[in-house]
Amino acid sequence: MLGMRSSPISKKLTLMNMLVSGVALLLACAAFFTYDLLTFRAARVRGLNVQAQIIGANSVAAIEFNDPHSAENTLSALRAATNITYAGIYINERQPFASYWRDQPGPAPVLLAIPTGKEDVSKFGNDQVSLAKTIIFQEKKVGTVYLISDLSAIDERLRRYAIIVIIVLLTSLFAALLISRMSQRVVAEPIVNLAETARAVSRDQNYSVRVAPGGNKDEVSTLIAAFNEMLGQIQQRDSALHQAHDLLEGRVKERTAELKAAEERLRMLSTRLLQLQDEERRNIARELHDSTGQVLAALGMNLAAIHLESRKMSPSAEAAVSESIELVQTTLKELRTISYLLHPPLLDEAGLQSALRWFVQGFSERSKIRVDLDISPNIGRPSRELETAIFRIIQEALTNIHRHSGSPTAAISLTRDVRSIKVEIGDQGKGIDLPTSRPASLGIGIQGMQERARQLGGRLDIQSSPTGTTITAILPSP
Repeated sequence: MLGMRSSPISKKLTLMNMLVSGVALLLACAAFFTYDLLTFRAARVRGLNVQAQIIGANSVAAIEFNDPHSAENTLSALRAATNITYAGIYINERQPFASYWRDQPGPAPVLLAIPTGKEDVSKFGNDQVSLAKTIIFQEKKVGTVYLISDLSAIDERLRRYAIIVIIVLLTSLFAALLISRMSQRVVAEPIVNLAETARAVSRDQNYSVRVAPGGNKDEVSTLIAAFNEMLGQIQQRDSALHQAHDLLEGRVKERTAELKAAEERLRMLSTRLLQLQDEERRNIARELHDSTGQVLAALGMNLAAIHLESRKMSPSAEAAVSESIELVQTTLKELRTISYLLHPPLLDEAGLQSALRWFVQGFSERSKIRVDLDISPNIGRPSRELETAIFRIIQEALTNIHRHSGSPTAAISLTRDVRSIKVEIGDQGKGIDLPTSRPASLGIGIQGMQERARQLGGRLDIQSSPTGTTITAILPSP
């Protein structure tokens, strides 16, 4: 039965009809067999009772005159009854007064005990039935007739019935099969159509199909109507969902285009701001060097001329002039350093390598941080924008190391391959926290480095741990 769960409904209906028909027929045959068996046994007991009564009536004289031979002659009349295997007349419970055997004589069977108040008793067993009946003469018990009959007739009867039942069962099952096949169109075909439509809808997601309604008004027709109505509702909702999806997709495309345009404008603005920042730094450095620096140099020259006349001054005035000369020289030196940091002239004149070496040397002297600078020989002279970006990234990274890391050393490496220039700055400081959800919290300096790498089509990677930080910039090199 478990294997029928995945079978088609038509097969299930056919098997069900045949099973019901077969079970009903078997139950009817079993009831008929039982009734026939009980009826046959009762009839056999009644027949034995009549025969025993006749034998008892004909044996009274032989018992009264103690004539066993006459009694045996009476029993010999049972040869006509082929079912009787033994007959005996008992005047006591042990030995028969006269006996009859259908076949070879054997030991005398034990007489059945007749209950008090009854004239006969019967017993079935070992494919035979035994009957003991009291012989009454003048209201007195003078003996007992004991008959044993075999039941071979009922076995033959049962075999005939079994053959008949098998023939009837096969005929009925065949008829049930034909009737089931003919009734499948009425019962199973609408359900099969419903199942096939449901399978097609699930497979193709096509909610426009419908199941052909049946002409009946049974439960299957109600189910088909409900299924078609459900498909209609789903089709409406699916259509509305598609429209909403198309509308949303159009809005998303519009917003995406607007976002890309805004990002592009922001990128252009950021690039322009960095360019303006570099230009402003260049202008400020030029002004500091050419204007303020010249004024301080002239002031120093004037103070030097005054210092030549210091003999004519008081000691305090002479000391003030000397101190002023030193302050002017210190200010001029710091002003020149600030000017170079804003925009080193070596970057434009001698290129990136010379500018980096000058900057790293000055940085080490000012910060007391030992910096190892390793520049690959094939770096060459990149474009002006690329040199400026590399210099500013290294400058900002070293500034962060000096301000935040606490590292006593730093290492800078510049390498170049066919497609890109790799800039790597590392330290052995305390590291930094790398937020994943809000990169803007890294700080303006790191954002500036990221923007410089991004506007050139490169990328900036940061790896940090409690033992140090490494910043790697990969910049495309044409």
